[in-house]
Amino acid sequence: MLADELRLASFAVLAALALVALPLFLHLPGWVPLVFALLLAWRATLVWQRQPLPRRLWLMLGLLLPIAALWLNLRTLVGREGGVAFLLLLVGGKALETASLRDWRVLLALGFFLAATPLLFDQSPLSAIWLLLSLFALTWAMVLLSGEDARLSPAVTARALLLSFPLMVVLFVVMPRLPGPLWSMPTEQQGATTGLADSMSPGAIGKMIPSREPVFTAEFRGSQPRVSQLYWRVMVFDQFDGTRWTAANLALPRGVALSGEAQPLRYDVVAEPFQGYLPMLEQGVEAGEGVVLGYQQKLRRVDAANTARLRYSVQSVASSQYRDALDEREQAFYLQLPADNPRTIQAGQALAGRHPLPAARLQALQLWLAEQGLRYTLNPPTLAGNVVDGFLFDSRQGFCEHFSSAFTVLARAAGLPARVVVGFQGGEFNTQGRFWQIRSSDAHAWSEVWVDGSWRRVDATALVAPQRVDAGIDSTLGEVAPRMPLVGGRPPGWAQWVGQQWQLANFSWQRWVVGYDAASQQKLFQQLGLGEVSAANVVKALLGGMALVLLPLAAYVLYGRRVRRSVAQQVWQALGQRLRGAGLAIAPGDTAAELQAHAARLAEDDQQALAALLQQWQRLQYGPQGGDDAAWRHLWRQVRAFRPAKVGRQR
Repeated sequence: MLADELRLASFAVLAALALVALPLFLHLPGWVPLVFALLLAWRATLVWQRQPLPRRLWLMLGLLLPIAALWLNLRTLVGREGGVAFLLLLVGGKALETASLRDWRVLLALGFFLAATPLLFDQSPLSAIWLLLSLFALTWAMVLLSGEDARLSPAVTARALLLSFPLMVVLFVVMPRLPGPLWSMPTEQQGATTGLADSMSPGAIGKMIPSREPVFTAEFRGSQPRVSQLYWRVMVFDQFDGTRWTAANLALPRGVALSGEAQPLRYDVVAEPFQGYLPMLEQGVEAGEGVVLGYQQKLRRVDAANTARLRYSVQSVASSQYRDALDEREQAFYLQLPADNPRTIQAGQALAGRHPLPAARLQALQLWLAEQGLRYTLNPPTLAGNVVDGFLFDSRQGFCEHFSSAFTVLARAAGLPARVVVGFQGGEFNTQGRFWQIRSSDAHAWSEVWVDGSWRRVDATALVAPQRVDAGIDSTLGEVAPRMPLVGGRPPGWAQWVGQQWQLANFSWQRWVVGYDAASQQKLFQQLGLGEVSAANVVKALLGGMALVLLPLAAYVLYGRRVRRSVAQQVWQALGQRLRGAGLAIAPGDTAAELQAHAARLAEDDQQALAALLQQWQRLQYGPQGGDDAAWRHLWRQVRAFRPAKVGRQR
């Protein structure tokens, strides 16, 4: 390989590595990809200036110091963040010791492995598109390392990737799957989740700006529910210290009985656990594989330690109540209140004195709350101290956290066991894909009150702002539009259409690609009549798929070899086309001497140029050592540049 060609290929390898690592800026400590970029820039400068590699001592220091800083930063060199960051630094260090063609090929092979690491953090369609771009850049660099002409290398790269795509699809479908989604990997720690938290502190947040980030999707089988029915419960908060609600995480081994005989809704959800729990439309009657329905109508994964995205099936009746027999100890637990918020406690006790029957008392509590002149707003004032008293009697404005917390305290003060349920309410229906997209802005909180042996949902927010439930959170975003026009303003029609199409693409990608796990593969094998996913059946499916792919490809290659012209023939035919374009009667079987004879009608400089081209062609074709690829490419460029003047015209 010529020195100039290796130099160009080296730049291509470094550029491809930089492209591959670019998404890691979003997932790793910012200084790690920056150090990687500096190492690549250092190597590119040495290649550009044709300078020797740095001494091993400086290279070791330049690599050990970032690795030590990585250990101090993450306290690990393994796992997702630590392992990927460590690999990134090692690849950057490897770039500074590449000298020979073999070294550059090893570095390029590491780049192919590095290209897969962004998928450990994000499995969206954008990540897949970026992976395709990375593979194209890496394959292009590989083609250049093989000595291919730079101008022909993009076409060669595209052809190589297209030929490998069918085999990649076969391997993706038939290779045994792990018992989890593609590229799933647990995180090192469970942090705060989008839209929901592990506690609720009404009054601590002075302003809430809704986020439009997608959280999970739901697909119903059959008729679609109303927006007002979409109460997605996730967690239950049942302990209150006066300012903050938390979960006791009771785990009593007792089932529940639903009130009424409503027809259950069947639906599939694709979601990640929130603090260990999964969203489910209330009230659940049956959970599918991989999930379990537990106490307080909370849904968990069977493998609770796994925090990866999961597709699961549930049946719910979308009922506002369900029967649950509480013993005296449990009733006392759901009545516990601290001595704070005396005005709220006094109001609840007064209502309890006037309404001895629990059902009438609950109705009186709702009526009393609706008559207090409360206002739903996303920009309430902050509260301190007795936050419930401050909300009900002073500020009188807040969002769902304020309303659910206040009503739950009021119900407990009135002698009714109560708790707070947090989750999501509503969603956006995608008419193209017929699924619901639930976003972070749909996060919601409501109360459950135990009356006459049943838990009853009471959405205090709906008592004051029914449009929040009937029309969704979008109906309440107008007040933030002056400050956040991209959030509060409603997008134009074309933007909504584009958004729906992107939702559909993302939903399909998550369902058919990311969600293709062991259970999906087992189902596919059964539909194909292969039975269980065993080693023998995998080999059968693999051989069958490869036959479908490789037989047509082999036929194409064999046929192509028969009809494909050699490089010498391509150059010869191109030269004949140039002469025919000049007006000469050139036959396909003319020899070099006959071409020279026909060229007697050309201008003198064109005759000399043709003679030089013919002499060079004969030397490469019939010389004792022949011509290498570089020589033939050079002659090909000369023939393409040969433009003889037409017969009868002078230059």
